[in-house]
Amino acid sequence: MAASMEIFGSSLLRRSPLLPSSGSPLFGGGEQRKLFFRCKPRRSCTAGRAVRTPVAAAVLTERFVRVEAEEKPVRFKVRAAVTVRRKKKEDLKETIANQLDAFSDKIGRNVVLELVSDEFDPRTRKPNTSNMAELKGWFEKKNAKAERVVYTAEFTVDSSFGEPGAITVINRHQREFFLESIVVEGFACGPVHFPCNSWVQPTRIHAGKRVFFSNKPYLPSQTPPGLRDLRQQELKELRGDGKGQRKQTDRIFDYDAYNDLGNPDKGIEFSRPTLGGEKLPYPRRLRTGRAPTSTDKDAETRVEDPLPVYVPRDEQFEEGKQEMLTAGAHKAVLHNLVPLLVAAFSPESHDFKAFHEVDNLFKEGLRLKQSLQDQLFHKIPLVSKIEESSEGLLRYDTPDIITKDKFAWLRDDEFARQTLAGINPVNIERLQVFPPVSELDPAVYGPPESSIKEEHIVTHLNGMSVQQALDDKKLFVLDYHDVYLPFLDRINAQDGRKAYGTRTIFFLTDLGTLKPIAIELRLPPVRPGDTRAKRVFTPPTDATGNWLWQLAKAHVCSNDAGVHQLVNHWLKTHACIEPFILAAHRQLSAMHPIFKLLKPHMRYTLEVNAMARLILINGGGVIESGFTPGPVCMEISAAAYRHHWRIDQEGLPADLIRRGMAVEDPTQPHGLRLVIEDYPYATDGLLLWSAIQSWVETYVAAYYTDAESVQSDYELQSWYAEAVNVGHADKRCAPWWPRLSSPAELSSFLTTLIWLSSAQHAALNFGQYPLGGYIPNRPPLMRRLVPVEGDPEYEHFRSDPAKYFLSALPSLIQATTFMTVIDTLSTHSVDEEYLGERPDPYTWTGDGDMVEAFHEFAAEVRRAESEIARRNADPARRNRCGAGVLSYELMAPSSGPGITCRGVPNSVTI
Repeated sequence: MAASMEIFGSSLLRRSPLLPSSGSPLFGGGEQRKLFFRCKPRRSCTAGRAVRTPVAAAVLTERFVRVEAEEKPVRFKVRAAVTVRRKKKEDLKETIANQLDAFSDKIGRNVVLELVSDEFDPRTRKPNTSNMAELKGWFEKKNAKAERVVYTAEFTVDSSFGEPGAITVINRHQREFFLESIVVEGFACGPVHFPCNSWVQPTRIHAGKRVFFSNKPYLPSQTPPGLRDLRQQELKELRGDGKGQRKQTDRIFDYDAYNDLGNPDKGIEFSRPTLGGEKLPYPRRLRTGRAPTSTDKDAETRVEDPLPVYVPRDEQFEEGKQEMLTAGAHKAVLHNLVPLLVAAFSPESHDFKAFHEVDNLFKEGLRLKQSLQDQLFHKIPLVSKIEESSEGLLRYDTPDIITKDKFAWLRDDEFARQTLAGINPVNIERLQVFPPVSELDPAVYGPPESSIKEEHIVTHLNGMSVQQALDDKKLFVLDYHDVYLPFLDRINAQDGRKAYGTRTIFFLTDLGTLKPIAIELRLPPVRPGDTRAKRVFTPPTDATGNWLWQLAKAHVCSNDAGVHQLVNHWLKTHACIEPFILAAHRQLSAMHPIFKLLKPHMRYTLEVNAMARLILINGGGVIESGFTPGPVCMEISAAAYRHHWRIDQEGLPADLIRRGMAVEDPTQPHGLRLVIEDYPYATDGLLLWSAIQSWVETYVAAYYTDAESVQSDYELQSWYAEAVNVGHADKRCAPWWPRLSSPAELSSFLTTLIWLSSAQHAALNFGQYPLGGYIPNRPPLMRRLVPVEGDPEYEHFRSDPAKYFLSALPSLIQATTFMTVIDTLSTHSVDEEYLGERPDPYTWTGDGDMVEAFHEFAAEVRRAESEIARRNADPARRNRCGAGVLSYELMAPSSGPGITCRGVPNSVTI
């Protein structure tokens, strides 16, 4: 009977168009041909749909299976191709260590692999496994120059093995290596892909086996029996035990508050409050576990640059990114060192005296008097080494803002245009109440109404009354009054730091452009009725008024720069995203389809944020040094988190509606009608939002068919609950948190996360140097208040207003330091991965339908890019096209390396 069933089954196999022929190299011979139809038919890894089962498997009868079980399993061999990625550049120490590993591999200290089946052996109650197989070819390929080297391994399994669902790796070498991928061939189901992309530590560091799963996605409830324990074990290891200091080789994700920004052991002036907790609510960051400081047990000891801050090994920058940062660091040394030396040897060079001195930074670099040049380049060894190349290195790249029109920054229309298409196009709001009203406590800060009255603006409304302009949605406001006012006493008490609470009102012209019509500068009242505390400026009609107006605009730009960097950029796209990344690694298995979806949008973010704590947002760091608020910078960020951050309003459509910049309209392509039709950030952003939304909805629908399937996914629900309750613990009780109780709610939330990590971050980051590198256009720091007639400073201002204006801006050292930093922050590295791209586009998932859907998403992103290019050439769009007007390309998805003022990476990579 068994023989007849064998013949019957074989004939069906040969007739099936879904299977390879018996002569296929997949089958080694007659015994191996029997193997294929012994594999058990099984539903797909997905919850809502089943993958088509081969026809031959469907005809297997229960009778045949019972007869077959009596036969002895057939043993056969399968082969693995293991791709290891090597460094492009190795130092001598690394080269020697690699050679030693190659020789030790030859004598048995090698790399060993084992296949793990997705089937569970009911007798042993363990998954089926292959033999332990040694990785072959390490010694023979020790001198290979290729970046990727492929080794092999052979396994022996039997016909009851099932399909490989995991592979374990033991590294007996002395050094780690980067395992890119493994492909196993020889099984009747076809090649099995294992996308690893991970550093494998030697057993002297981590004694256990590393586990890698195949690319097949599985919801937790549908995990094959042989993989269930491994799935839980891997997550447990990634969570760690919350104890001890983390080592650079660890792969542990845990939470902590921002208690490492200050260094109280250096003195009270270096102490900074902990961010995160009842006093100063804030998102949580990656835990490093360093010891507390000697003087404050609640503060963690700092790691100072250039020592690295801990991030899990696989989250660290790859070689291409490191090279970009190293090149930026070398440039920074020169761009920062020479201005310091110039100022030290020539005190009169501390400030810009005229605008041509600013321009010369881009034309000629830092020009030195011959005597000073000789003193620097011939008497200081470090500087003398760079003399030959100094001319090019010390010249700063010309920012885009002055390439088409050198004086564009002076114009009111450009000042207004940048609120819609500049570095920070997300704070402009439609004015709905006039005069604007503060939400601060009037008992502390005085009457809440703005000092801007109807008589200030009515002549600028094209014949409308203020009420008509409000009703016709013609008035807009940039309001930084409440953000800054509570901190002004502390800011203005600093030497060389001056700020106001500002409000700026704009009018929408018939051309679709904005024009500023009033600026309010507000200080905390010294006494009731203090007239100097509230000043209103309107477009000038004389020379003196023009310079006062320019100073008022500069203070608005400085406030805008601070809110952009501290709130919209750092807080909302860096810090608030980190808890969701930590929770994803801790609660979502690498096999989980949602983890596979999110993975490219988490790349590098933890390392970027760790570096920010090291040199940018720390006490005395770049942000405090370069922006007006100084030591209170991060407290302003924390106040914004406490009072304003809501994840349900961070998606683009919700944000536009909240700011009054759009209204819901089902007849429009995106369900929105923009109040300002030519709003480049919004119009381009909606193209990418729509593409992301469509892709995510398609993906989620493939795995979740109804509300119950979402609610019963305990890994998914654990991820979200932990991100909220632990990662955003200070806001966990807020009523506005979205519920993840249906496929639609899940899709909406994931779309927002991906939007923030990709397009929103790109729009706020990669224009920093092109638009902000020319300091007069957008000073990050102001050193003088606007002079008042009757004060001693007023006479200095009136006698030389240009010099006074420049003296209010950052000094030479402050300006060049800031320019150097934003130069690096605006740079794309050569290994950037852009929206619609994945490094493994065909193998990132074993779900072929989702591979196809991803390519459709990529095509939609390319169509958006073409539409953006068309818009930038349309002269009717005056906020992005015209004489001296820069195109808006920050939402254009692709880019080459370097500073391009365009490109949307998948994740927060800088």
